[in-house]
Amino acid sequence: MIIDDYIKALRSKDHRALAECFVEECRLFDYCPSLVGRENSFVYGRKAVDMFFHNQFVLGGYSILDPHMVNSRTMNFYANYRGTIIHALAQIENVDDAEGLIQELVIRPA
Repeated sequence: MIIDDYIKALRSKDHRALAECFVEECRLFDYCPSLVGRENSFVYGRKAVDMFFHNQFVLGGYSILDPHMVNSRTMNFYANYRGTIIHALAQIENVDDAEGLIQELVIRPA
């Protein structure tokens, strides 16, 4: 399941593996950063997902804690933004049926 690959890549802070969970023309929206005084994130395209998570892991101090799958399209976790912990849900809104990869993923505060 693609949600398992997504969780594994997040846990290991592997930005390349994360990007491979998405189709080329994907969308990722993260509405949690505003809770820690940052701009929300709107990322378009697999290459942008790769760069986004590279920057988050290397420069942004981002990590996740206690991730678990709610169902085949939803992950419940705690996002660590440089020491501030936010309870979050990542929801796969659309999947490319032919490739089995994420077309749209939305992360919201839980």
